[in-house]
Amino acid sequence: MGATDRPKVCSDLEGVPVITRALDTYTRCGIKHHIVVVGEQADQVAAAVCERFPRTIFAYQFEPLGTGHATRCGASVLEAFGYEGDVMVVAGDKVLEERTVREQLDLFRRSGADFCFMVGAKGDFPSSGRIVEDEAGNVLGNIEVGDIARARLIGQWFEAVQSRPLAGDGVRAEMLEAFSTEAKARRAMPRLWRLLGERALIRADDLRSCFSPDEAIFEFNRQDGEILRFSAEEVETRARHANLTVFFMRMEALRYALEQLAAANAQGEEYLPDAIGVLAGASTSDGRPRFRVVAYEIAQRTDALAFNTLAELEAIRRHYRRRREAASDKR
Repeated sequence: MGATDRPKVCSDLEGVPVITRALDTYTRCGIKHHIVVVGEQADQVAAAVCERFPRTIFAYQFEPLGTGHATRCGASVLEAFGYEGDVMVVAGDKVLEERTVREQLDLFRRSGADFCFMVGAKGDFPSSGRIVEDEAGNVLGNIEVGDIARARLIGQWFEAVQSRPLAGDGVRAEMLEAFSTEAKARRAMPRLWRLLGERALIRADDLRSCFSPDEAIFEFNRQDGEILRFSAEEVETRARHANLTVFFMRMEALRYALEQLAAANAQGEEYLPDAIGVLAGASTSDGRPRFRVVAYEIAQRTDALAFNTLAELEAIRRHYRRRREAASDKR
């Protein structure tokens, strides 16, 4: 956010901290208890939340190791209390319409799903993870855009290096274009980044020392046991929807997903959205689907907003300001 004095979730929206507004929405939708995972600047988050929700439970995440790890911190509280009910898992910076939350919760209950996740049109959420489906429209999993970019580069380099060495400056430029910052590029491809500091040219052996060609391919487990393999381009082409990371889950499904999460991705973090593929591909010992997984699609982009920059936050403020003014004009 570019601001060091205030946590993102404490940003003001319509005179209320974003996190407090969110908890208000969820409470009206029937969520009875809240566990808020905090880390740096935890005191400010707790102060904002407890002013309106003094009975909130807080779980501390000592290191920012990803959304999956944060969820693990919150789930450990549920385990300590022996909780076996249903769970909503959502990021603290989400700005959701109450109607949208109610509709997703209703679908979760009506469908008898073990896991219901929110999606939107891919074009409306260019930086959100891609939901991949098979030919029949069955969900296979979620792939983050950073991982798609990483796989695309690896595939291109392995193809190009067969005919000539790669210019180190060109490789570095492609990495920075794909990942936007040096820190992200280094984290996504640490061995290659170090090698670029030593070599003007990257040869086939150099590339193989950093990656396996298989890293250009994504594998998905179907519930019938078949493994499907897609390139980065195929993932992008197949995906019609973007993952918005608003999850309703039965405790058994949450527990199973957390047991399977790993940090094998471009950011080196545990991604909670990996739970989509984990649960969609899980089967019982006799080959039956282990979990029922369904997707809830929002009606319009503004039903589920989030922000990572001050400009994005200001856009949300303008949206709510225009809506308030329109409602006032109707009166």
